Amino acid sequence: MIYGGVKKKGQITIFVIIAIVIIALGASYFAFKDTLFPKEISSTFEPVETEFLNCLQSKTQTGIKLLETQGGYITPPPFVPGSSYMPFSSELDFFGARVPYWYTVSGNNIPLNQVPSKEKMEEEISTYLEGQIESCNFNSFTGEGYTVIKGVPSAEVSIKNNLVRVFLDMDLSVKKGDETTLITNHETQVDSKLGILYEEAVKFYNIEKKEMFLENYSIDFLRRYAPVDGFELSCSPKIWNANQIFGELRNATRDNFLAMQNSGSSEEYFNLNLPINSEVRIINFEDWPSTYEVEPADSPVLVANSVGNQEGLGILGFCYVPYHFVYDMKYPVLIQLMQDDETFQFPLPIIIENNVAIKRGSVTSASTSNTNLCEEGAKSNVTVSLVDSNSNPVEGIVSYECLGSVCEIGETKNGKIRGEFPECVNGIVSVKSEGYKEKKNEFSSVRDGEITVAMDKVYEKAISLNLINSKSNEKTIITFNRKDSKESYTLVYPENKKVNLSEGTYGIRVYTYDNGSLNFPATTIKQCVDVPSGIGGIFGITHEECSNINIAEQEITNVLVAGGKKEVYFSLSDLSKDNLLKIEVERYNNPVSLQELQIIYSLVEVKEVKVSLA
Repeated sequence: MIYGGVKKKGQITIFVIIAIVIIALGASYFAFKDTLFPKEISSTFEPVETEFLNCLQSKTQTGIKLLETQGGYITPPPFVPGSSYMPFSSELDFFGARVPYWYTVSGNNIPLNQVPSKEKMEEEISTYLEGQIESCNFNSFTGEGYTVIKGVPSAEVSIKNNLVRVFLDMDLSVKKGDETTLITNHETQVDSKLGILYEEAVKFYNIEKKEMFLENYSIDFLRRYAPVDGFELSCSPKIWNANQIFGELRNATRDNFLAMQNSGSSEEYFNLNLPINSEVRIINFEDWPSTYEVEPADSPVLVANSVGNQEGLGILGFCYVPYHFVYDMKYPVLIQLMQDDETFQFPLPIIIENNVAIKRGSVTSASTSNTNLCEEGAKSNVTVSLVDSNSNPVEGIVSYECLGSVCEIGETKNGKIRGEFPECVNGIVSVKSEGYKEKKNEFSSVRDGEITVAMDKVYEKAISLNLINSKSNEKTIITFNRKDSKESYTLVYPENKKVNLSEGTYGIRVYTYDNGSLNFPATTIKQCVDVPSGIGGIFGITHEECSNINIAEQEITNVLVAGGKKEVYFSLSDLSKDNLLKIEVERYNNPVSLQELQIIYSLVEVKEVKVSLA
């Protein structure tokens, strides 16, 4: 009896559960019947829904195009400006399109990572469609007696490898005569390579971030098209025009990056050999924001002096010119990945400092932290006054540099400005003013204070070189070294005939060269050095070891024929006049032997040239 009762009770429980399931299924049917079993649209209203889906598809195609053009964004992230130190802002202007960098460094040296996720791109298209649906109109149906009312749209987008699917939840109420209908769910899809292009763009980015192959190519271009380090056999200095070098580098960078592809023989230099199926194009334009700098160079002229022709070095029997220049280059490239008729693109910065590639995400020596001192931290109120040599106010633009951050303070008014400076020990107040030398003064802004900066007026002076006994074929190098600072300026005459000078004492050096032909036969030099002798080396015992150095035959085509030096003080009264800077130097006969060349070098080192303003 007991067991029978339990069985009957269990049967009742099962019936109750089945009843609940049936009720739930029935409720679900009525709740989701339009989704699970969408009712057919009558022929009367089908053209309206078709027209709407065509518009939805067109808007989706436009959204996809915007995403692909703007690196996965329809609405770019907030704009972050660049600076003279880092020329990259948060986005690259590509023929009017705002293309966010996937990685960049802001003007105050803060890394920005802006790689969008696929979910973010789906959200971008959804938001875009919800804002664009209003422009889908039904004007062509109005004249046929239709009344169409749209509700509030809610879009959901799914990006697949080869298509983009759109689900739109929006009431579309349509009426014609006595017949009405309500369409709530709309679905369409667009054939697109967006998904696969995005995945391959991410793969490209990750490989570049790890291997830095774009930067390695950039260093190759630098060493191929610019003097970096090495030496040449010559008894005359080597001279380069920095602006010309930078121009050639810009052109070479543009052309060589454009020549790269992701196909061909794996041994080909321009084959990227990336494990992606998309066609790849890398673009760089010369007019995009960039900076090119080289050291040592205090002027647009790079000079490497010869060794071996000075007095006391005649034993060498030859001359050579060693050089070593250090470059900083910062410029953007635009990466494009293409399949069929679709192109996905995003920019990246190329940063080369001291001839070395800077790893993405690393902080360079110009900054010790990611803190933006200009916006964060304590501030001090500082007054900056600008005056000339007569204590008259000067207008200029003031900035403050500290730990890699460059804070723009602003423009002076009546020679003064009071601004908020980040608290900093031994920062640099930098002032620029038209017609004056740029001035940099050390200043600690740990408390409120003031600083007066004396500006030096700059005067452009035309140079007239009088070369006594000239043969009209010579080129002259003229260097101006200001004694109270590291300011230096070198020019090549007669190509350059103007120099900017301010009041002060300058050391002026002149070297004049002419075409010549000196041949030095091949020779062998015996060179001996003292080296430690076995165990005895511990006690300082050495012995002489000698080796022969073979020097190849040399031909010198440029020889020193004149030069000298002069220390001159230029006063404001002299510089302010409308006069010429006249330099006079005597020319020697062209040397016909290494000994004569060394004599001329010795004479030039002690010779005093004539310098005057008249």
